[in-house]
Amino acid sequence: MSIVRQESLFSMQILFDLEPTQRYDEIFSAIDINPILTTVAKKII
Repeated sequence: MSIVRQESLFSMQILFDLEPTQRYDEIFSAIDINPILTTVAKKII
């Protein structure tokens, strides 16, 4: 069994240093939500 290590998107220290609203902006701006929205939209229609 092999172990796959994924690089982190952010340093934990950087996230702790940010204000809560900035923290959320940084996290969510790094995530591509288009595939999720496409899947949800298909299930709704």
